[in-house]
Amino acid sequence: MAYPQSSFIIKRYDGFGGNFTDSQYLGATYDIRPHVFENQITQIFSSKTNLYTGKLLANLTMGKAGRTIEIDDEIYRWYLQGAEEKTARVVENLESSNTTPGINKTLIRVKLDLDYFSAPDVLMGEDNEYPLAVVDKFSDGTGTIYTLQLQTDNPALFVPASMFEVGKEFSKVWTSVASEMNSEFGTQQYPSSYKLESQVGAFAQKYTVTDKAWRQEGRIGVTFMYTDQNGKTVTARRFLPMAEAKMWNELYTSIEAQLVYGKKHTSSAANGYWKKTGPGLREYLKDSWLQYYNGPLSISQLKDFLLDIQVTRVSETERINTAITGTLGAQLFHDALVSVSNGYLTVDSNFINKISSDTSTPHLAFGAQFTRYNGPHGLQVNMMLNSMNDSRKYSKIMHPLYPNLPVDSARMTFLNLGSTEGQPNMAILKVKDSYRWGFRAGTHTPTGPVKGGQVSALTAGYDVFCEGTAGLMIRDASSMGEFIYDVNY
Repeated sequence: MAYPQSSFIIKRYDGFGGNFTDSQYLGATYDIRPHVFENQITQIFSSKTNLYTGKLLANLTMGKAGRTIEIDDEIYRWYLQGAEEKTARVVENLESSNTTPGINKTLIRVKLDLDYFSAPDVLMGEDNEYPLAVVDKFSDGTGTIYTLQLQTDNPALFVPASMFEVGKEFSKVWTSVASEMNSEFGTQQYPSSYKLESQVGAFAQKYTVTDKAWRQEGRIGVTFMYTDQNGKTVTARRFLPMAEAKMWNELYTSIEAQLVYGKKHTSSAANGYWKKTGPGLREYLKDSWLQYYNGPLSISQLKDFLLDIQVTRVSETERINTAITGTLGAQLFHDALVSVSNGYLTVDSNFINKISSDTSTPHLAFGAQFTRYNGPHGLQVNMMLNSMNDSRKYSKIMHPLYPNLPVDSARMTFLNLGSTEGQPNMAILKVKDSYRWGFRAGTHTPTGPVKGGQVSALTAGYDVFCEGTAGLMIRDASSMGEFIYDVNY
């Protein structure tokens, strides 16, 4: 007679009979399990990452004096002054048919985009062999037409016609006035000033726990591994502490990602209020110095790029540059220095070292990595590795020559972490009193069920949350730049 199946049975172990027993019978019948090493866990190598927390910008700014600034509102403004003098450019070639402009002191006409100059100013074009005195000027609506005369006593001298082509530059260099009873006076320029505006972004994370999950999470038979906010691998025996740690880590990882990749954006949130996103480092650096390269990196490329930025702007004692890059950028930098230094390298104790050996034959180690370049004119370049550049989470376009690395791994970002008049050029901003964290209890709290107390919702569970604001401010992006590997998409 068949007996009905009990509703309490979730697995049935059928017996067996006969006169033969082996391990397969026992394993199939009674679910014999192999030995389990309790409290031991490892993570599959291919699933590991040290790129989970790329908090380089935060490390460079937070905790440094004056580089984390608390503000009262998510919108902020600052002033930036332009150059003390501007260079005028030719907007129309009025001497295109003249092959010997200015010969025998004949008058020359040039149309410039600035009306700043007048007699007795003396201008120079792109060849400083030909000073040109302003005789007269008038505006024609699309520019200012100056009448100039070459300052020379040589009647055969004339100005090269190429100096008056569209786009050529002219600047005031001095004045020439009468030595007695003078009535003419020269001009001067005053700098432009700009008011800039930007904003910080807001971030929030949460997770919800039901009453049953709270009761059972301590009985889970699985151990978890996760990466904490310092990039260290941590083993968790309980699920909820790990969940809270990952919630906080996700908040700061989100902040860091927006500080790098974010675009200035404002939209309407679901509740009708404004949702703001702050500009990231790369959006700021669109106004900086950018150079694209492909193939191997050369030191001459790097040297010329940085000297273009710093010559006439930074003294030779202050041309110290830090390049934020990935593994590939650091490798290309090393290879470039190796290629130019081969003739100077010597094998000595700095490169050859003895290492431990378990045989009677001594073991030697050879090698070192270039991380600094000391160039001419006080130029210094230091490499700093940023693991975000190597992350496929943030850059999914792979390098054409190194397909195991993203193209961003070869990108070099030169940051100006200095200050002017006591104000940092680069800082992280946060809105005052915008960092909040805690829990919202239903009929359950993180410490247990509510018994006689007040609740915010008649739901058996609770929410844990954290939120805050952060934004990147760069006062002057023109003092910074990027060396970007060029990829044809």
